[in-house]
Amino acid sequence: MRSPVCGTPRPSTRWLTGYVLGSVMIAVIAITASLWAATAATAAEAPKEMKLYVFTSGGLTLDKSIIQNGSSGKVTIPVGFYLIRHPKGDVLFDCGNNDKIITDPDYWGPFVKALDPVRTPDIAIDAQLAKIGVKPEDIDYVALGHFHVDHAGNVGKFRDATFVYQRDEIRNAFWPEPGYATFFITDDFAWMRNGIGAGMANGVKAIELNGDLDLFGDHSIEIHRAVSHTPGSQIMVVRLPKHGTVVLTSDAVYLEDNLDNNILPSVGSVYDPTGMLDAYAWVKRLRDLEGADVIFAHDPDNFKAHKQSPEFYD
Repeated sequence: MRSPVCGTPRPSTRWLTGYVLGSVMIAVIAITASLWAATAATAAEAPKEMKLYVFTSGGLTLDKSIIQNGSSGKVTIPVGFYLIRHPKGDVLFDCGNNDKIITDPDYWGPFVKALDPVRTPDIAIDAQLAKIGVKPEDIDYVALGHFHVDHAGNVGKFRDATFVYQRDEIRNAFWPEPGYATFFITDDFAWMRNGIGAGMANGVKAIELNGDLDLFGDHSIEIHRAVSHTPGSQIMVVRLPKHGTVVLTSDAVYLEDNLDNNILPSVGSVYDPTGMLDAYAWVKRLRDLEGADVIFAHDPDNFKAHKQSPEFYD
């Protein structure tokens, strides 16, 4: 005799599989839709007065293998820095080569011969900012991608500004890890250290970070910690009202080709190789999700393809 079957019939495995897959697809679509909605909302929040200006501190000529492992030959690269005008303050991201080298090449020692920097008066940061009627004393914040010679050279021009950097970076700038001291010139930023006997190391207004920062609390200017090129490298994200999202990589990503093909620079140009690949993935994510325009501080073709001051992005 056949035993009676109690309860409701059990659905087939095929039906269950279809149900689960359908539920997963619905969840994925919902999450994707919410991400795009959040992105649109974030872009819409950008103050309509915001503008982004792209400047250059001249150029450097070096072996391409330094910034792209496996390459050969010489390449002349731009030294980019950027100004974001925001209703809550003018923000500078990086500040180029120290202007002292224009009249005193010995200030850079062996770098002048090794990197052959442009040293004409028009590349001075005062002259660059003057293109849009801005003076160094007008700058409210200076965020630094890192403290290397071609990114923090002119910090001394902005002594009244608030500096934004990673705690690990300023520690490393004063006493770098073995093998990574080459591109720090302590005289560029030694003045930032407080005087003898002071309880606080900072002699300047500063926001010292150990992570990310939404500078004005509106997602329009964000700092992303990216331990990669140096122990405290930073990437800046700018969300403009019309142009949308812009990523300023500093040296976390040297070249667009590096980003697209996961190519690292030479061993001396990357403190944390895994961290740099993580930075690549983070930038790609913003490019994919928000359609971000990525500006690389040292990519000649990418730099030429973007507007230069006094033109701007809004």
